[in-house]
Amino acid sequence: MKPPVFEFAAPDSLEHCLDLLERYGDEAKPIAGGQSLMPLLNLRMAAPAVVIDIARVPDFHALRIEDRTVRVGPMVRQRVMETNTDLRARVPLLAEAVGLIGHVATRSRGTIVGSMCHADPAAELPVCATLLGAEFAVASKGGTRTIDADSFFLDALMTTLEPEEIVTGVHLPTAMPGVGYAFDEVSRRRGDFALVAVAAAVGLSDDGLVTSADIAIGGASGRPERFPLTETALSGRRIEEAPLREIAREVCDRLEPESDLHASADYRRRISEELMTRVLADAASRARKDLTREHAL
Repeated sequence: MKPPVFEFAAPDSLEHCLDLLERYGDEAKPIAGGQSLMPLLNLRMAAPAVVIDIARVPDFHALRIEDRTVRVGPMVRQRVMETNTDLRARVPLLAEAVGLIGHVATRSRGTIVGSMCHADPAAELPVCATLLGAEFAVASKGGTRTIDADSFFLDALMTTLEPEEIVTGVHLPTAMPGVGYAFDEVSRRRGDFALVAVAAAVGLSDDGLVTSADIAIGGASGRPERFPLTETALSGRRIEEAPLREIAREVCDRLEPESDLHASADYRRRISEELMTRVLADAASRARKDLTREHAL
């Protein structure tokens, strides 16, 4: 199919972008990599009056790596996460998850921020943003604001962005010493959208006891959901002694998965339990290795 007729704009500054968004409102649609928007246009699931290509805005290509924060501009490609060694070390969760997105050609065009803003419940990066507590820097003609990931995602393909607003960058916290991260998913084929995706972060004390634990789940409902596990039987125990499957089952009881053509609600709940058990163990193992490396230094 071919997309509907639309006007095309290619602003070269943030100010010009904001002028267009103010003028067209919800009739406008920004495009970065286009790997999410173009299929929607071709399927006539989206019909904006104007498509705003943000690729010419210089600041949108910025990637700033600091001690505790990585700022990712809207035009930073997903492929950068695979090839930038420093970035992979600072945000290992995204580095693991991004390799499961589509294929090399997809990741070479698709952007990190664009995937998050598209808010597909089966996409990998919104799950990572939710677990990490990412912050979305947002601008409009009326000023700027920051939205945390828990507030940013509303439902399938829906965020709290206003029609005249645009995300100018996403702030990701860098990996903390003694904290391990893990990501896993189940999809029909490698590169497909996830039926269920789960991310975990586990922190260990110097003597190997769990000090913090969080889970984020995508694909089971209309938006990624985060579950802090600090108050569960996991806290203060060695990961080998903790009843991981029991904890995962308790989280699954709080899920409200949906059935569709690809999987039933019951299947998604059972897969979520299995993936949670795996990623918690993997995250704790990586935290232990990080502590060992820290002590060796």
